[in-house]
Amino acid sequence: MADAPFMYWVGMNTAADTSPEELSKFNDFYSNTHMREVVANNPGFTRATRYELCEPDPRGDLGPRWLAVYEMDSEDAAKGYIARNDGPSDDRPKYMPGPAAWQTFQPWWRLLWGRFAPKQGELGAGGAPYLYFVAMNVPVDTDDKGLQEFNDFYTNIHVPEVVKMSDFVRGHRYQLCREFLHPAPGCPGFLAVYDADENSLKTRAEIRANPGSRGHPSSGPPAWEAHDTLWRLLYRRIDSWAKP
Repeated sequence: MADAPFMYWVGMNTAADTSPEELSKFNDFYSNTHMREVVANNPGFTRATRYELCEPDPRGDLGPRWLAVYEMDSEDAAKGYIARNDGPSDDRPKYMPGPAAWQTFQPWWRLLWGRFAPKQGELGAGGAPYLYFVAMNVPVDTDDKGLQEFNDFYTNIHVPEVVKMSDFVRGHRYQLCREFLHPAPGCPGFLAVYDADENSLKTRAEIRANPGSRGHPSSGPPAWEAHDTLWRLLYRRIDSWAKP
């Protein structure tokens, strides 16, 4: 298993009137050309995985249809990408133009995350076909002690409880490193990612039909009880490519 302490997200939508033929060209280009170009042309990028939204947040349109996750092998890789992004455009990699639907996609997310817990690992290890995201903020007046209590509870109690209750494969926590693009009011500071499989989805459906049937998560410290969850989204893996 390769360690991936940082990940870069690109989320986008294709136009609602994109024809099936053009959508097929879009997906073929994205999976077989563009995401491979991105991995090959950015030092420290190790793997790209594409996902499609399959369970939106019930509160509204809070996540893009298409998500590409680029895994990085080190902090230097993350800093290098930020430097290229912020530097002259001539220093950035050049990519193939792509088909019509690619030329007109609607950008949604460009986000850089750093792994918080566990300290080592990778997303989708073992071939888990789904990722479930929960993104949140703590209250703006949370002090250092409150933030420590929040993180201790989230990492050591809440995530393991959610994994057990929902029959997820495993859980990961990330912290925002850089927001390049996110709809207003801005990107959440904390992200939980749960690897999921068909059994996880079955269990989650049972919980929705019978709330409390698998128990309830524990109450936490004040910063946890007052946190703001910005979105909950389930994505299905489409394709993945790792640098040889």
